[in-house]
Amino acid sequence: METVVILIMLLVGVSFLLKLSMMPVWLRIAECALLAITAVLATDLAISQSKTRIEEWLASPELMLDTAVLLTIDVAMQLSFCIIAASGPARALKERILRTLLLAIPGLMVFPVVFACLVELVFAFTGTDFYLTGYGFGAFLLLAVPLSGTGMKYLLPDTSQRLELIFYLNCIIGALGVVATVNGRTAATGVNELNLPALVTIVLLTLGSATTGYIIFQKKS
Repeated sequence: METVVILIMLLVGVSFLLKLSMMPVWLRIAECALLAITAVLATDLAISQSKTRIEEWLASPELMLDTAVLLTIDVAMQLSFCIIAASGPARALKERILRTLLLAIPGLMVFPVVFACLVELVFAFTGTDFYLTGYGFGAFLLLAVPLSGTGMKYLLPDTSQRLELIFYLNCIIGALGVVATVNGRTAATGVNELNLPALVTIVLLTLGSATTGYIIFQKKS
């Protein structure tokens, strides 16, 4: 389970850096300043953590289910941003506002990732003043992360490639979130009976939605 969580955090971080590369310079600095402030303010909470408590959190199905809700919302927002950004320049005012908001939202899971990194730093530098570690990590986020976002832009100059990569990464994050949520258990008890009315309803809704989407696409194209 710990490996799955670490992999999710790594993918969330890469997705954030890719999205950061698509922001204006002032917004990159503002986003990283927000992360730095979060790290500084969370120092007291990070100090009070222990290895045992973190293991208990990872082994708690209830906490994993709550975290999965945030993860699902985060993935949905990032996927929505990719779809809207890939559709071309926004014309209507509502579309421009929505696109700007989705671009400015760094992601809900970035903040837990920052906190987890801070806790690991506190564990790693036990002989160092804890507050020095927190402020040092905040300074790192403020200075190094915007440069990393710029590096992503030079590494992948094509905006469409970065959007596609963000989309794929968040699909993988969503799938790994399901694995972390199950945690050796199932959220619902399976049944052996076939609910035929429910199955027919789902099939009809799927066919109806697909047909409606196809008709709308043909009219717009």
